[in-house]
Amino acid sequence: MCIPAFASCERQQALALSSPLCWRSLEPSTGEQDIGLATTEPTLATNGAEEAWLAWEEGEPRILRWAQKRWSNISIPVRAGAEMMRYPVLAMAPSGVPILAVSANGKEGTSALHVARWQGAWQWLGAPLLTSSAPFTHAHEARIAFGSNAQPIVAWSEERHVKLAGLFVAQWNGASWQRLGTLKPEGEEYYLSPTMFVDAANRVWLSWREGRYGKRLRVARWDGLSWQDVGRASLQKISEDGGMLNEPSLAVDNKGQVWLLWLSSKKAGGSSLLLAKWDGTDWKNVTVPRAPDGKDATVWSAKMMLREGVPLIAWSQADSTENHHLFVAEWSAGDQWKLQLTGLHVAEGVSNVTDVNLAPGDVRSVFVSWDEAGKDSRRTRLIQVYSCGTGEAALAPPKSIIERETWPKSVKEAATKIVSELDDESKIRLLKTKKEDLIQYHLSWGMGIRNSFGLLRGNEELLKSCGKGKSVHPDSCSTAIMEAVWNILQETPSNLPQSKGRQK
Repeated sequence: MCIPAFASCERQQALALSSPLCWRSLEPSTGEQDIGLATTEPTLATNGAEEAWLAWEEGEPRILRWAQKRWSNISIPVRAGAEMMRYPVLAMAPSGVPILAVSANGKEGTSALHVARWQGAWQWLGAPLLTSSAPFTHAHEARIAFGSNAQPIVAWSEERHVKLAGLFVAQWNGASWQRLGTLKPEGEEYYLSPTMFVDAANRVWLSWREGRYGKRLRVARWDGLSWQDVGRASLQKISEDGGMLNEPSLAVDNKGQVWLLWLSSKKAGGSSLLLAKWDGTDWKNVTVPRAPDGKDATVWSAKMMLREGVPLIAWSQADSTENHHLFVAEWSAGDQWKLQLTGLHVAEGVSNVTDVNLAPGDVRSVFVSWDEAGKDSRRTRLIQVYSCGTGEAALAPPKSIIERETWPKSVKEAATKIVSELDDESKIRLLKTKKEDLIQYHLSWGMGIRNSFGLLRGNEELLKSCGKGKSVHPDSCSTAIMEAVWNILQETPSNLPQSKGRQK
């Protein structure tokens, strides 16, 4: 058994936590971060209890290493012919060597995956991964695992001219990348969220979501010659509940049982945890853990790993105050869940834990990372969870405030708040932007507005204000707020530097 994309079987089998648990924050030295971004897609890789690597996207890739109890910045590798490297994905080889996959633009509008190994500096492993040089072919969503020979295996999805081109897997043989077949999922949805696992018998397992809006789950196993579907009928019966499926997480225990965790969302504002187990014949539903005061369908992110053959799940979920906190539960004797951590967060004030990742430490610890924007203008968080020492008690998290009470109720209030928090550079950029071009910020700044002002979570007063008395879609509301900000800046630009360049 091993943790997909993160660690070796040996390290995972050594993991053994005891109760009660304590935690310590290993706050990365990120500097000030853009807390308005919708997501940073962070990844986590660890080497025992004394070394952790974090990578995320923040306009450009960022990589930090924690070793010898201190943080250091790791530079992004440079490669001739590759431009705009982004979306870094990290994994730790069984030897303790970090492996990095990063997307970069190439010729003819293509983007390929570039894989490197850390040896005190990054060393590229072979040619970039892309199955076709046809214009506008793009590789997405890299996932990394390791075979019995400790060489990396990379899975990814591709699209060409905004149409699905397939799922692909390649294994490094020490000299070049060798393809492991091709999968052609059904449907037109190409953001397939692949996740991969290599079991104790060195068999490669792959899961993904497919179909319009990602409403089906699939699992396949590489038999050495081709990909074999695993329980498609029973899995689709379980997973096709009418909701959008996200964040599948796959693991295979030492009995050959396959565990599959995912999120199912039927409406905006959160999801529910679902878990299934493959017993060799069919997929069966498995009870999922619940936060003690969690609200239904308010899970935002979840990850699973195995500890001594049983699942350990970390997830973020809203509580009665509508703050999103971290929870960790472990499958225990009697087929029941035991909550190990509950209601954790590290940012003071409103808590919005998301983008959760798990990785092993040593025999008494695990690492958990997540994204949580805070008043410190940072969002990348990392803790080490460990067995409490004699007389040691778990730290209490900082006090949360009720986020709903901080939401603006009108377009004017929202726009005024945003303007008061903008720096001069952002104000100048907006002043130089034509009003009709504000749409370019819909998926970045607009998403930040929708998330932070509760437009996706029931802020009806603001939605009605955006519609002048009639509730409108959150997308339309964020556009109205951006335009209101633009109007304020056009009317009162006198306190900015002379380079403002107003646009009517």
